[in-house]
This record gives sequence, C-alpha cells and structure tokens, in this order.
Amino acid sequence: MGVFNKHEQQSISSSETTIIASGTKIEGVLNCTTRIHIDGEVRGEIISKSMVTIGKKGKFYGNIKAKKLILNGFLEGGADCDSIELLIGSTCKGKVISKELMVEANAIFNGQSTMKSDKDISKKER
Repeated sequence: MGVFNKHEQQSISSSETTIIASGTKIEGVLNCTTRIHIDGEVRGEIISKSMVTIGKKGKFYGNIKAKKLILNGFLEGGADCDSIELLIGSTCKGKVISKELMVEANAIFNGQSTMKSDKDISKKER
C-alpha cells in the first residue's frame, strides 16, 4: 500500500525545479517535465512541459521549447513557448514563437517574433 496516490505524486513532481548553478556548463539536450532554472551556461536544446527561467547570470545558446520562458539573462537561438517574458536587463538574440510576448523596458530583443494563434496550438495537439 502506497502513502500517495497517483494524482498526488504528479502534483509533487510538477513543483520540482532542475537548477543549473552558476559556474556550470552543459552541452546537449535537456528533456524534462519539471521547471528548469539556469544560472550557468547551457548549449543545445531544452524541451520542457513546464517553465524555463534563465537567471541574470544564465546564458543559453540553442533552442527552447517549453510552456513558459522567463528570460532575465542571455539567450541566443530560438524559443517556441506559449508565454515569453523578457525582463529588464535581459538579452534575446534570435527567433521567438509565442502566444504571449512581454518585453520590459531596457530588455534587449534583436531578432524575429512570430505570434501563435489558438488555431496553431490546436493543430499541434492533434
């Protein structure tokens, strides 16, 4: 007999966060269902069913596909997310595809933005 039922286990795992600390360098593909917080340097691809946060010291080179992206550091490449936030002091160089894009004052965005529609999202889910 288990202490948790299946529904409770899923809610616990969705609150977990994978942290890539400052001074850490990773190259490759990260594929996960949890949140990811980057304060180090990552080169490659991230696929997450949750939120990806790039902290002030964080640097990412490559492509991100996630539910939500919060950029407070540096991104060079592409991002395909339902929601993207570029916070004050962040730098984004590349192509972003999103349903919602928020760019704060003094955030640097040098690239291309394409807005998703509900129609685009429902086509991908089929």
